[in-house]
Amino acid sequence: MKYSLMAASIIFGLSGQAIAATYKLTELPTSDIGKMQYVSDVNESGEAVGYVTGLFNLPVDISYINFSDTSLTEYYKLYKDDSIEKGEAIEFTLDDIENGDALSTDAEAHTFMLSYLSSGAQSASAEFQKISSKAGLEFTGTTANQIDIFDVESPDYAGLTRSVSNAMTAIAADGTVVAWGSAPFKKITFTPDGESEAKTYFVRDWHARGLVISPGGKRVTLEPPFTEYGGYSIANDITLTDEGNYLIVGQASVGLPENSQTTITDNCDDKDEPEAVCIWRQGRGVYDLRAYQWTLDKDFNVIDTKDLGIGLERKDDENNPFYSSAFAINKAGIAVGKSRVRIDDSLKAFEEPGYYQDGQFFTLREHDDIYQAGFAVDINDSNVIAGYVGRQNQGTLFDVTGYYYDMNDKKFVELPTYFNGSDTVVRDINNAGYMVGEGEVEKNVTSPRTEGFIFKIGDETLTNINDLLPCKSDDFPYTVSEAIRITDDNTIYAIATKTVGKLDSLGKPDKDANGNDASESIAVPVVLTQTGGTELDQCVAPEAETYERQSASLGWLSLLAFPLAWTRRRRRK
Repeated sequence: MKYSLMAASIIFGLSGQAIAATYKLTELPTSDIGKMQYVSDVNESGEAVGYVTGLFNLPVDISYINFSDTSLTEYYKLYKDDSIEKGEAIEFTLDDIENGDALSTDAEAHTFMLSYLSSGAQSASAEFQKISSKAGLEFTGTTANQIDIFDVESPDYAGLTRSVSNAMTAIAADGTVVAWGSAPFKKITFTPDGESEAKTYFVRDWHARGLVISPGGKRVTLEPPFTEYGGYSIANDITLTDEGNYLIVGQASVGLPENSQTTITDNCDDKDEPEAVCIWRQGRGVYDLRAYQWTLDKDFNVIDTKDLGIGLERKDDENNPFYSSAFAINKAGIAVGKSRVRIDDSLKAFEEPGYYQDGQFFTLREHDDIYQAGFAVDINDSNVIAGYVGRQNQGTLFDVTGYYYDMNDKKFVELPTYFNGSDTVVRDINNAGYMVGEGEVEKNVTSPRTEGFIFKIGDETLTNINDLLPCKSDDFPYTVSEAIRITDDNTIYAIATKTVGKLDSLGKPDKDANGNDASESIAVPVVLTQTGGTELDQCVAPEAETYERQSASLGWLSLLAFPLAWTRRRRRK
């Protein structure tokens, strides 16, 4: 049964009545290019950015593939046997893919090739095509328009390469957007030393770059200070100041420590493979990465850049990379994020959330356990920081808990949870002290489900947003799984799930093993507006959905991986 909890904003403190829902849910426009749709950030005017995953008709280049290769033939056999076991015997053959039009007409053949290319060995090898099933979106009042960050038209097939990372992270008060993405992969041939035949490789020029897109469409790439071997930069948040400048924070490569340089020098000699392949395989982790800030003027010229700092100093015998990162910045120019820190004078470095001021990183709490870590994901204009932290409890299990920290009184407060052990993640805090995020409502299952919450500093009560909505029914099929953003008038932007007819990888209606129309749970971006009501519906608990987040989950490793998932941010300024 739906609990009669406090009803949010103007009615916190009222409970136990059951007449009307207190929020109205409206879907944002969605794109027809993919299956799962998400909102990342919204400004106070309601201008929003996000992304779509599960893209339909992803291009598969088979021109370079050896269809007699053992890895492919064995993968096909395993795929076919698994399909038979499920009662869904496949009809396509490898010959149909190589010599026919199966990839454009048979969704199962298309899905098979995507699965093969993304499997472990192929995904880790530069000798196979790289495909990304994610695109940026800009939401208008009636449409969701695709935003290409750094992708380009492919010379090998029609359309974009679909080989890049795409992260739409934040939007300023005037509609200026920040994002980041990777360089597109391009196909080259290379003859390794000692071999007579050239091989095909997929290479790119750099790992990632931050990007600013003005309301008029002007694009400004945010270069890192260190660009050797490609370099790395991402943009996580943007704030428009009262003076008309833009403050943008993220992360950038600032150098290459000795051990990384040795690794590259010893291995990336452009003999056994292209140097670019070797650099790609090293990943962004070879760089010293720092929380970084770019300042742009009203004409979108970069007028200042600065390294925001890190929570430790490198000792003489430390030659590995260190990193810090920034996820949000307020109008006062205070940035928040996470950094490596030390316990006492130990050589070991650990990760803590905190804030950056005057080139220094300040933690929010004592780091008294090597198994604790966390994020600071937002800061409002009253200098209240919000985020989530985690601590290992037993074995490899971690408890993840939301928190807020008031810089004015140095007070660190962990949020309550739905139940003991429920992982709870904060995504946003507004200037009135309302916070939103999501918490687990199921534990000890293969795919733990989450539901969005709202929390008011001072009331100290976590309210499930679904308790503030109409009862779930055929007319209202939604469950709010994640709350992403809350504006200063307490409008909530979130991700909801609903069950719809299933579409295959080509974007066509799918069938189940019995030939009937299949269904599935998908994610849609929604806006929740207050109704003015003060009483809540009593509802029978709905049957659990099987929705699983396709870009991030509440697993500890994914929550504390860096950079921060891709779902980041928003900006209220």
